[in-house]
Amino acid sequence: MDTSTYGLMQTDDPFKSYIKTILAKVFVNVLNPFTDKVEGIILEGNPKEHSRTAIVDIWTAKGDSFFRNANQTHFEGGTIIPYTKGNIEPTEEEVLNSLSDEEIESLLKSKFFTLSNAVNKMTAVAPVYRTLEMAKELEKSEKIIKFLEGRISEIQMREYELEEDKED
Repeated sequence: MDTSTYGLMQTDDPFKSYIKTILAKVFVNVLNPFTDKVEGIILEGNPKEHSRTAIVDIWTAKGDSFFRNANQTHFEGGTIIPYTKGNIEPTEEEVLNSLSDEEIESLLKSKFFTLSNAVNKMTAVAPVYRTLEMAKELEKSEKIIKFLEGRISEIQMREYELEEDKED
């Protein structure tokens, strides 16, 4: 792999991107830019939401040529189409998982229903833990503290269950 390709990867600026057009999982073959070996990838997720798992990035002209030839039936059937990366909007979960301290403080000062709605959409332990710590600093009610601790437990349990499923 040359340095220009590596540079593109660092700036998340692929040579070309493609997105699946259907809700079903789609198996595609790509050329690994590091090893120049063929690899299979399963695209999944909702393409209407521009889910990152529904998009495949191609980093070189050689990789693009290979991708188009190896997945010709997908192109002919319309299951894969070219995609411009600028269209990606962060999901609500991604936004909530990356709140600033000021935004967390504002959330903690809102009504409990608003807080619980936002926290229940968080998918990672870190932002909920940050919210919990700030709630303690702001001396929020026991109800809020218990709710945040419960949400952390739920997320950890879900992560643990996913790990167990992978091992089976």
